[in-house]
Amino acid sequence: MTLSNNATELMLALALGDRLAGTSYMANLEISPEYEEAYEALSIFSPLVATTEQLIEAKADLVYAGYPDGFSESRHTRDQLHDLGMKTRLNTEGCNLGKYGFDEPYDEIRPVVGILGVPERGETLVGRIEGRVAGIEDRISGADPPPVFIFNGGEDMPRAVLGNTMPSHVVERAGGVNILGDVDNRYGGTSWEQLVEQAPDYIVVFYSGTAGGQVVEDPDTALGQARIDVLKANPIISDVPAIEKDNYVLIPSVIGQPGPGSADALEKLARAFHPEAFAE
Repeated sequence: MTLSNNATELMLALALGDRLAGTSYMANLEISPEYEEAYEALSIFSPLVATTEQLIEAKADLVYAGYPDGFSESRHTRDQLHDLGMKTRLNTEGCNLGKYGFDEPYDEIRPVVGILGVPERGETLVGRIEGRVAGIEDRISGADPPPVFIFNGGEDMPRAVLGNTMPSHVVERAGGVNILGDVDNRYGGTSWEQLVEQAPDYIVVFYSGTAGGQVVEDPDTALGQARIDVLKANPIISDVPAIEKDNYVLIPSVIGQPGPGSADALEKLARAFHPEAFAE
């Protein structure tokens, strides 16, 4: 059973949908198009994290979460699930406080396929992602990197995605510079004045499918576009280049969190930052 969208996508990228007792926590976000058909064949137990009762109902042998909130005191701890006879795994990002990049998802894939007994599929997937990343980087080689702000919501005080995250790494690999990428943390607050001072050329809008612990009906609009509207309405930052030029890139957590979708995020950002490199 998977407890997050990136864990589900990893299983589908490995062609292991037939091994899934069920999935959860996609909220109302959309699975990546290449996995859509396989995803529709799965049992979806909940738009939020599956409950302990649902895990028991699914007869899950292994419970796999891509985010730390898959295992918590308010839902079920890993020890509690172990006591019920279920093995658990948390994506290494959930245990990591330092820098995080593509090497870490590769290192996540290999033990997962080892556990599931299909190591050759892991190497095939790693090779496919590596090849795609290399192809994108070849296209943008030598391009000047624009300054980028990764916005995670907030009106009075903007919340930022900082240096020790996959989105920050992907921004850098896509030929940009996270203006807060040198901050040795994952998420935190900044100020509108700092945005004015650092003058990003692009703003990456990062969002999940929930707000306040509740599923959002249309997260692309209610969270993604709504955050753009907040930025546009703020007079303090009206002269920031990204605001003046309408340079926003929406990155939902399906591709923003580490997993196979990270390559999709990389290409989306590279195309936004360096469109000339992708001109036909």
